[in-house]
Amino acid sequence: MTFLHPDYLWWLLGVPVLAGVLVIALVRARHTLGFLVGTYIREDLLNILTIKHFVVTVFFSVAVSALVVAVAGPQWGEVSVEDERRGLEVVFLVDVSNSMLVDDVSPSRLQRTREVIRAVASRFPGMHHSVVVFKGGSSVLVPMTDDPAAFELAVSNLSPALVTAPGTDLSGALLKAIGAFPQGTPRHRAIVLFSDGGHDEGISTGVLEQVRDAAIPVLAVVAGTPAGGTIPTADGGVLRDSTGEPVIVRVEESRMRRIADISGGALYYLTESNIVPRIAADLEQVGGLGAAVLFRQVTVDRYHLFVLVALLLLTLIVLVQSLRWRGLI
Repeated sequence: MTFLHPDYLWWLLGVPVLAGVLVIALVRARHTLGFLVGTYIREDLLNILTIKHFVVTVFFSVAVSALVVAVAGPQWGEVSVEDERRGLEVVFLVDVSNSMLVDDVSPSRLQRTREVIRAVASRFPGMHHSVVVFKGGSSVLVPMTDDPAAFELAVSNLSPALVTAPGTDLSGALLKAIGAFPQGTPRHRAIVLFSDGGHDEGISTGVLEQVRDAAIPVLAVVAGTPAGGTIPTADGGVLRDSTGEPVIVRVEESRMRRIADISGGALYYLTESNIVPRIAADLEQVGGLGAAVLFRQVTVDRYHLFVLVALLLLTLIVLVQSLRWRGLI
């Protein structure tokens, strides 16, 4: 069982307090009634009042607990639902770490990425697209839009300066890309990833499974060559390590291939001369020629069962209070 709003479950800590207050009220009511009426009240009548109050206390406490659980949004089990898709939404997920400045791909990894993104987007005039950039952190540079001016502005400004966090967090970037897709739209979805694969952090299997379960293929473009290259610096030199040797940045092809394979996407190389038609052809296949009905697994909400239990208990409380016990009260 999972919960949409698990924080509400803390309210359950108040249920024992509520039950304790009701029990104290019962004891005081019995004592007061005995003091006021004295020997004129029958002992069995007093016992019935006590039992009825105790039953009401238990039922009311359980009903409140059930309502708290219902508010928390319990979910369990999965069902297949139809998901009609028409049109295409693409998130261009771009690595803007300093390693993308390497020029082992002419004119550089990042500049060639810009060229490929523009060329691919130009083949789909009606496509909705978003640009997400990442290094050690990630950011939505432009949300999902069909505005070509906003898209071009974002692509033109791709730079390592857009994200300050160092490193290459592919897991966080993929989660950010998934979140860039608007909820409830009927379009086909895909992520086009440009990266050299990262060099310090791996990729979480759980994140890849989320991408796969969301039916979002990742078209992974390996930005760089196995031989790699050096990272240019602002003073015209190259980045060097602690020993003074130039830092050679190569690609992590296996990591990119794993992303493509698990998500149901494909692998490309930024050095390919036909990379644009290949990506375009695969995006056309993702988008289809028209509407398509897909099936996806969704977790079933179960809050109504707990609301039903609460209503049943509240009904029983009314009956307990209303019905005469042993013909007395």
